Amino acid sequence: MADGADIHLDPERAARLRAAADAAGVSLETYALQALDQALDDEWSEAIAALEDHDRTGVSYDAEDAIAEFRANVEAGLAKRK
Repeated sequence: MADGADIHLDPERAARLRAAADAAGVSLETYALQALDQALDDEWSEAIAALEDHDRTGVSYDAEDAIAEFRANVEAGLAKRK
Protein backbone atom coordinates (compact mmCIF):
# COMPACT_ATOMS: atom_id res chain seq x y z
CA MET A 1 0.00 0.00 0.00
CA ALA A 2 1.36 3.39 -0.95
CA ASP A 3 2.00 6.02 1.67
CA GLY A 4 0.69 8.79 -0.60
CA ALA A 5 -0.87 9.46 -3.93
CA ASP A 6 0.25 11.26 -7.04
CA ILE A 7 -2.28 12.89 -9.32
CA HIS A 8 -2.01 14.24 -12.84
CA LEU A 9 -3.69 17.53 -13.68
CA ASP A 10 -4.58 18.57 -17.17
CA PRO A 11 -2.85 21.79 -18.32
CA GLU A 12 -5.92 23.98 -17.71
CA ARG A 13 -6.40 22.81 -14.11
CA ALA A 14 -2.68 23.04 -13.42
CA ALA A 15 -2.64 26.64 -14.64
CA ARG A 16 -5.70 27.53 -12.54
CA LEU A 17 -4.16 25.90 -9.47
CA ARG A 18 -0.84 27.66 -10.03
CA ALA A 19 -2.58 31.04 -10.42
CA ALA A 20 -4.62 30.50 -7.24
CA ALA A 21 -1.52 29.48 -5.29
CA ASP A 22 0.38 32.51 -6.56
CA ALA A 23 -2.51 34.79 -5.58
CA ALA A 24 -2.58 33.25 -2.11
CA GLY A 25 1.18 33.62 -1.77
CA VAL A 26 1.83 29.94 -1.08
CA SER A 27 3.40 27.07 -2.97
CA LEU A 28 1.33 25.09 -5.41
CA GLU A 29 1.59 22.00 -3.21
CA THR A 30 0.55 23.89 -0.07
CA TYR A 31 -2.42 25.44 -1.83
CA ALA A 32 -3.52 22.10 -3.32
CA LEU A 33 -3.28 20.31 0.03
CA GLN A 34 -5.23 23.07 1.79
CA ALA A 35 -7.91 22.97 -0.91
CA LEU A 36 -8.19 19.18 -0.63
CA ASP A 37 -8.38 19.31 3.17
CA GLN A 38 -11.09 21.95 3.06
CA ALA A 39 -13.10 20.11 0.43
CA LEU A 40 -12.88 16.83 2.31
CA ASP A 41 -13.80 18.46 5.61
CA ASP A 42 -16.72 20.37 4.07
CA GLU A 43 -18.01 17.45 2.02
CA TRP A 44 -17.76 14.69 4.58
CA SER A 45 -17.95 16.19 8.05
CA GLU A 46 -21.77 16.29 8.15
CA ALA A 47 -22.09 12.80 6.68
CA ILE A 48 -19.52 11.38 9.10
CA ALA A 49 -21.27 13.03 12.05
CA ALA A 50 -24.61 11.59 10.93
CA LEU A 51 -23.10 8.11 10.58
CA GLU A 52 -21.51 8.35 14.03
CA ASP A 53 -24.85 9.48 15.46
CA HIS A 54 -26.58 6.51 13.80
CA ASP A 55 -23.94 4.11 15.07
CA ARG A 56 -24.36 5.49 18.59
CA THR A 57 -28.18 5.64 18.69
CA GLY A 58 -29.38 3.30 15.94
CA VAL A 59 -31.84 6.01 14.89
CA SER A 60 -32.11 7.02 11.25
CA TYR A 61 -34.57 9.04 9.20
CA ASP A 62 -35.92 8.41 5.74
CA ALA A 63 -34.91 11.28 3.44
CA GLU A 64 -38.40 11.59 1.96
CA ASP A 65 -39.94 11.85 5.43
CA ALA A 66 -37.40 14.47 6.50
CA ILE A 67 -38.02 16.55 3.38
CA ALA A 68 -41.79 16.28 3.82
CA GLU A 69 -41.50 17.47 7.43
CA PHE A 70 -39.23 20.33 6.39
CA ARG A 71 -41.67 21.37 3.65
CA ALA A 72 -44.58 21.26 6.11
CA ASN A 73 -42.66 23.42 8.58
CA VAL A 74 -41.83 25.97 5.87
CA GLU A 75 -45.43 26.09 4.68
CA ALA A 76 -46.69 26.50 8.26
CA GLY A 77 -44.22 29.34 8.81
CA LEU A 78 -45.32 31.07 5.61
CA ALA A 79 -48.99 30.67 6.55
CA LYS A 80 -48.33 32.44 9.87
CA ARG A 81 -47.00 35.47 7.99
CA LYS A 82 -50.32 36.08 6.25
